[in-house]
Amino acid sequence: MAAESGMRIVRQASDEGRNMALRAFRDPSFDGVRTSFHTFWSSCIDFLNRIRYTALELTDPQIFYQQLQLFFHDEISRNNAFFVCIGLGLGTAGGFFLGLWLARPSLSAPVMKAIACKNHHSVSLTRVSVPQMFSTSDILIRIRAASFHRLDDRILHGYGRTIRRMISMHPDAPLVLGRAASGVVEAVGKDCRSGLEIGDEVWLVSPWYSAGVASEITIVPESRVGRKPFITGFEAAASLPYSGSVAMGALKQADLGEHTCAGKRILVQDGCSPVGCVLTQLMKKWGASVTATCYVRSVPVIRALGADDVITLRGESPSDGLFLSTDSSLVEKFNLSHALATREITFDVIFFTTPVSYDKNFLHKYLSPGGRIIDTYEAPLWTDDFGFFGRFGLSFIVTLRRFAGWLLRSPPDWGGPHMCHLTLDQLAGYVNEGLLQTVVDQVFTPEDAERALEHICSEKAIGSTIVTFRDGK
Repeated sequence: MAAESGMRIVRQASDEGRNMALRAFRDPSFDGVRTSFHTFWSSCIDFLNRIRYTALELTDPQIFYQQLQLFFHDEISRNNAFFVCIGLGLGTAGGFFLGLWLARPSLSAPVMKAIACKNHHSVSLTRVSVPQMFSTSDILIRIRAASFHRLDDRILHGYGRTIRRMISMHPDAPLVLGRAASGVVEAVGKDCRSGLEIGDEVWLVSPWYSAGVASEITIVPESRVGRKPFITGFEAAASLPYSGSVAMGALKQADLGEHTCAGKRILVQDGCSPVGCVLTQLMKKWGASVTATCYVRSVPVIRALGADDVITLRGESPSDGLFLSTDSSLVEKFNLSHALATREITFDVIFFTTPVSYDKNFLHKYLSPGGRIIDTYEAPLWTDDFGFFGRFGLSFIVTLRRFAGWLLRSPPDWGGPHMCHLTLDQLAGYVNEGLLQTVVDQVFTPEDAERALEHICSEKAIGSTIVTFRDGK
């Protein structure tokens, strides 16, 4: 009963709603709405009919051909259509490749550990991008050991900065230090003619205007790489390439060689410096009489290297010399002058292997007729003090020299000691034959790079200071 009563109520409500809708639709006040609805509906029907007729026309080949003839009836229309098609094609292709570039997977650039300076005042172990081989004659080497030199400290304080920034491909990157290293070849450019292969143990050298080699991986031209001596390890081999190249250049400048050294009297200032160790050994083996200067701590080493006479400049403290003074340069000059005066001998050549602050003119009276004083350390570069206009003119000269080097297929030489694989091979022969020994004072880890640089610049350094990169340290 309740269900039937509910159904009756629903039917009554439905009938009343329908009657109310009919009365409202027939009401004269609703005529405007009804007219608008009919107009809208008629417009929709007309629009759909036009679409249908247009579609039928477009699908008719004859009508489509006639429309194309009308569109391309003159040359201007054809040119416009051509450029529209070109624009659409280029835009589509550009958008496609841009989408591929944006959708590419983000790969982080490989990095490596390197001993570098960022602000020309501090050195630290940092991470830099792994170098890329830009030349087909380059060689990629995994470094096992690298050596520091006094030149690295000068570079740290701005030596050669003007030219180096002009010729560097990455002038804003951290400047890697280290002038010499040894390691293993990992990749060889296709145009290399050095005969080196992957896995060869090599040593290498880097001049002042190039990036250093104290990093896990380095890339150098084949002209600065040679096979290391087979009787030495990596740490010992890293001590010779730079100092040996400088020493060989000094010997060539003095016209001294294996057949011209016999009977010569030679004075080597700071005989226990990296360059001094090489000069002392080679000239002694070639028959010269070698007198070397050094500090007290270095006397046993320089005698073991073959020096005939040793002049002690001063001890480990300023009061250990013959002349008491707080100025170390005055102590060295006085002790050297006093020692030479008491010996009453003259020298054919005097080599200075480390910079000194005193005037060397007093030594001319200790030279034989035709004798020479030769500095083996790098002279100051006047280009480092250039202003804006000087750098502008220098950049023009650098560009011309680089262009000439490109034409001649020979990289330009920006000064300094001559360094090439021929000198490295010659040094390797001396080591393998026993004419030359490596002298390594201390070996540091990359984390102690600052201590290593301080040590090589101190009076306590004997021979070379090495940083080892073995086992990825």
